[in-house]
Amino acid sequence: MARKNIHDGFSVFSIASPDGAARAEIVPELGGIVSSLRLADGRECLFRHAGFWDPSFRETRGGIPPLFPVCGRLLKNEIPGLYHVGNRPFVLPIHGFAMRRPWQVVDARTDALHLRLVDSEETRAIYPFAFEVELSYSVTIEGLRCRLAARNAGDVSMPYYAGFHPYFLTPPPGNGKEQTVFEARARRRFDYNDSKTDVVGSAPPPAFPMSVADERVNGLLLDMDETNETQIRFPDGFGIRQTASPLFRFRQFHALPDQPFFCDEPWMAPPGSMNRPGAARVLAPGQAETGEVLISAARA
Repeated sequence: MARKNIHDGFSVFSIASPDGAARAEIVPELGGIVSSLRLADGRECLFRHAGFWDPSFRETRGGIPPLFPVCGRLLKNEIPGLYHVGNRPFVLPIHGFAMRRPWQVVDARTDALHLRLVDSEETRAIYPFAFEVELSYSVTIEGLRCRLAARNAGDVSMPYYAGFHPYFLTPPPGNGKEQTVFEARARRRFDYNDSKTDVVGSAPPPAFPMSVADERVNGLLLDMDETNETQIRFPDGFGIRQTASPLFRFRQFHALPDQPFFCDEPWMAPPGSMNRPGAARVLAPGQAETGEVLISAARA
């Protein structure tokens, strides 16, 4: 069974690969978030904001939070579309609500943790659909595998698009962050509107490798090629590789110049997709689908 500790009143489940080389910690009560990931030589790979353990903290905490039922910002839309159910519009917080709600522990093993989130009166008030979302985290000699399965538990079609929001730890600014680079193979990049709530065009992707401190990184959104793989390389030769299944074909990148982190986020669709017919994922009643992400260590 997974080892369970208490941190600031929260249950923290620790899972490890059979050889003990990779370890992860998950906090079901804090949105099913991965709070720690060590892949090689005990090296911590995740950044946590100062308010990570504060239950009233409403922003993205760091770590690896799951995103559902949307990725990115979604503001009230005055134009009818998937964002409306009948005549009723609904408004969701940035990245949805899954990362702000407690998840149920379904199964806890030494190398894996299985969580579940279902709809409630609270969720239906802002997202009027019946759903079941399952998260399966497992650690193997390959690294951390994050699997997300969504099922429409209602009797009407359910639009959604899920994702993950990894905060990878980098050296501090001025002490190695600028020399930390990432690579991605993409078909195109997207251009945002001013509020970053929708895409308004596309262009060829930038040239890689690119420094994670490059000002063009913050807000970069890519449509990935068939490899669906990115890699971060650190000045000491250590690397983090992230590979996603086809459902997570988009990557959003986020960084702040004064903070030691770099976000490489696998998404199912761009922001605003709920407002554009045909852009979001849509599950028929009873239908389910599964996507996964693998985060592994890579040496130069």
